[in-house]
Amino acid sequence: MKRATCGVLLLLACLDSPASHADACADLDAAVLRGNLVELEACHQSIDLAGASDQAAVYQWAYSGWRVTQRLPRKRKRDRNKLLKALQQGLEEWLDTHPNDAEAWALLGSVLGDRIGGALSAIRLGSKASEALEKAYELAPQNPRVALQRGIGFFFTPGAFGGGKDKAELELRRARALFEADAGNPATVGWGYLDTLARLGEVLAAVEKYGEARDAYLAALAIAPEFVLVRDELLPQLPPHERD
Repeated sequence: MKRATCGVLLLLACLDSPASHADACADLDAAVLRGNLVELEACHQSIDLAGASDQAAVYQWAYSGWRVTQRLPRKRKRDRNKLLKALQQGLEEWLDTHPNDAEAWALLGSVLGDRIGGALSAIRLGSKASEALEKAYELAPQNPRVALQRGIGFFFTPGAFGGGKDKAELELRRARALFEADAGNPATVGWGYLDTLARLGEVLAAVEKYGEARDAYLAALAIAPEFVLVRDELLPQLPPHERD
């Protein structure tokens, strides 16, 4: 299959997967931007992992499921935890036979990190998440999605355990540069540039670099005005005089 080429403005719309999978999730990118849980769940449920034997199908199944977990409300905590465990199992089984799949390692790192919900789970899962992200980095250090997910991992990992906001900022800036150079391997789902702008802005806001955070948010909204995470959640959290 001919690989799709993703430019900066098309990173969230570029799928490299069999037609059946692409058709099943034709609106996945739009659902992500709108934060539409119903559409995200429908896409994830449309992919039969049991019959999937190629990277495109497995990755899209895991990626769409991960997107679902990010939008599930607190009252569905049990559903979220169950799905995260299923995603972890599916990715680990895939990596048992495809250990050089950097993007799958990076996504596994994010899934493991999202499973952390307290001190005990942090002890049990934190090191596994970091190991998965570092494995991804070893395999594909110039892959922008690896840099993005590694940066997110640094943001939510205390400095005493190898993370920290300074590391997160540096890695997310690197991810942005990689995306804007159209570097790395487009892999199976060309996502991540707008996420990078959103997460970079979140880190910059956390260290009180509000002007730079606003610039990152506005850069995302210039591409996708409907990006609800930035428009309705992150940007309004900035101090009032820094929003415009």
